[in-house]
Amino acid sequence: MPKVSEQYREARRDEIARAALRALERNGVRDTSIADIVVESGLSTGAIYSHFSNKAELARYVVGRFLLPRIDALEAAGRSGQVVTPRQALQGMLSMFGEVGLSPSLVLQFWGEAMVEPGVHEEMLRTAGRLRGSLALAIGPWARTQTADETDAAALAAETARSIAALAQGYIANSAVFGPRAVDEYLASAAAVLAS
Repeated sequence: MPKVSEQYREARRDEIARAALRALERNGVRDTSIADIVVESGLSTGAIYSHFSNKAELARYVVGRFLLPRIDALEAAGRSGQVVTPRQALQGMLSMFGEVGLSPSLVLQFWGEAMVEPGVHEEMLRTAGRLRGSLALAIGPWARTQTADETDAAALAAETARSIAALAQGYIANSAVFGPRAVDEYLASAAAVLAS
């Protein structure tokens, strides 16, 4: 039997993940079974289980495929010394939803599932920690423009990263409940509220 290349396996995982996202969005995270993903993908149950053993593993893959490349780009900007403002970091994160077709309502459902499913909860905590650390790194050069002390800059970057993550969560929840909202409109509104 010929050996399957990593490129082929990655393409198959992408195919399964996209089918799973469609099924999850249609049926909800709690009510989507592997059988639903099998039907949506047109693949066998064995093919699905050979790539993903549970929803937590699928969530990990989706995060890795769609969110982490954006986070990696932010980190690279920070490491290179490029000044990325908090607003630019938030805008970069939020624009991902439109660019990759990731549904805010599906993200919100995964958050809900994380409250009752230990494996999903662990994955969400791990991802949130990585996100906050990456955001702090990305805006580190900006924070150094705000204060002369490196310790103060690191603390400012960490606190601001937490606020960026909270604003992103607000956008996700608001879009999931009330419908799509333009990222620029959300940012302008948030800035107006915070400025008053």
